[in-house]
Amino acid sequence: MGARFILRNALLVVSLALLGYGIMQPVEADVRWLICLWAAAPLLGVAGWLSQPAPPPGLARSIYNVGLVILLGFGMLSLQLLRQQFVQADAIYNYVAVGADGSTTSNVRPVLDSQRVLRGQIIDQHGTVLADSEAVEGFARRTYPLAESYDIAAFSNILGFFSTRYGQSGLEATYAAYLTGERGNEIQRLQEQFVGGERRGNSLVLTLNAELQARAAQALAGRVGAVVVLDPRSGAVLAMVSQPGFDPRGLSFDPSADDWDAENARVSAYWAQINADSAGQPLLNRSAQGLYPPGSTFKTLTAIAALEHQGAGQADSITCPEEYLPDPSAPPVVNAVPNLSSLTGDPASLEKVYAYSCNTAFAQYAVRLGPELFGDTARQFDIYPPQRAPSTYGEFSDLPTAASLLYVDPGFLNQPRGMADTGYGQGQLLITPLEMAMITAAVANDGVMMRPYLVQKIIRPDGSLIVEQSARPIRRAMSSATAQTMRLNMSAVARYGFGRVVSEYLPDIAVGGKSGTAENMPGSPPHAWFIALAPLDSPRYAVAVMVERGGEGSSVGARLAGEVLAAAFATE
Repeated sequence: MGARFILRNALLVVSLALLGYGIMQPVEADVRWLICLWAAAPLLGVAGWLSQPAPPPGLARSIYNVGLVILLGFGMLSLQLLRQQFVQADAIYNYVAVGADGSTTSNVRPVLDSQRVLRGQIIDQHGTVLADSEAVEGFARRTYPLAESYDIAAFSNILGFFSTRYGQSGLEATYAAYLTGERGNEIQRLQEQFVGGERRGNSLVLTLNAELQARAAQALAGRVGAVVVLDPRSGAVLAMVSQPGFDPRGLSFDPSADDWDAENARVSAYWAQINADSAGQPLLNRSAQGLYPPGSTFKTLTAIAALEHQGAGQADSITCPEEYLPDPSAPPVVNAVPNLSSLTGDPASLEKVYAYSCNTAFAQYAVRLGPELFGDTARQFDIYPPQRAPSTYGEFSDLPTAASLLYVDPGFLNQPRGMADTGYGQGQLLITPLEMAMITAAVANDGVMMRPYLVQKIIRPDGSLIVEQSARPIRRAMSSATAQTMRLNMSAVARYGFGRVVSEYLPDIAVGGKSGTAENMPGSPPHAWFIALAPLDSPRYAVAVMVERGGEGSSVGARLAGEVLAAAFATE
């Protein structure tokens, strides 16, 4: 093996590595790709020259050298075309360049193409068409038949918007490839490309109950907040409300408009309007993305931890003092209601301190458990410390989500007062309403957490099935015995505890629940929370409601949860 052979192979490896690295660079890094291409070119030239036996001197050598240079030039050009036409074709097609002044330049063809595709329908579990498309003068327009019967804003956080100017969100974004027919209907796409014809996407059939969604939004009555209703047996999302919402029609371009400039101005004005509402944030899906202190609803998880770790938690040995001092250097933990021990008894029981929401009792439980055992239980429900938290709640992929956090500052739970505050639902907890619904659903489902899902199936325009989702467990989050005990504890809240208001809405159905009144900012009213499940013996519904700055969870939250549960049974 000669030096010539070794050098040639080394040059080939280095040049191919440069080309492989460069060709995969994003569109924004074209300079990096060109540097790699030009750096690899002479290396390939030398490697090619070394690959051939030395030609005789004279004209033959000159022709060989010129041919090698021409071949190398065509090779570089071919690689550039390969990158543009195949490797980065989609990225270049959809690329938006942003200038120094914030102005944008993009290819207009994707916008025009998207306006010619009749996006598939979005349909609720009963066949109610929520979103559809119609052809108008050679273009497609997104329509919302549900607006004839319901307040369309109540569905906006789920449907999202489709805008040729501002993109898409919600299900319109998550399932865009299916709704446009790019996925799931490849044969028809090929036929359309060669033969032509109307381009129609696939349809989504949801687990959502449109009537329940509308009634839950009505129960919120314009207040800022969220409602989540799950089927605990399957994880199906039956309702997911976030208020305030928006009207997706306001962002949908109407190709039949006489003046397209005026139509674009209308869309821009509505976009500016909803983004100007910094307090309401209509584009935020509070159900799955809103992070809030959960208040006393989180005592549910503390109780589960005490039951699952009996040796440390000692769930059956508890008191409800007026004050509890976990750290002499910090203020004591106090109860929201004075003289609670007259209701809980002394010694008390887990059922009584849960029913009457005794802060000092749950602070004791948390301190007994400590950060490790408490954190282990939290992780069973996908509640993480910040250093381990994913960017989203990965078990729910139908819509954008936020991961729930056990605390914010590193080492917070190592402080006794931090541990105590977390135990009764304050501290630095940041939890989504979806997460609280998932905890409730796990209690309802005998301790097993089911993967939440909103899209039941995807069907082609001819009705044939592409994908169908089914119930899938995530994990067993607690023992069956713990879940049964927690259902009894939640029943006590609704029967005689601080959440008994919820039972007024379901006089003939046994229900379980837990209220939460979550402090947020000094001088601001607390967030009102309530979680509930029903019917108690075989739960079909798990509910979490939250009203921002709404007041007491035992009144405001319980009434809202009661109305939502009543609507769920009425719309079965």
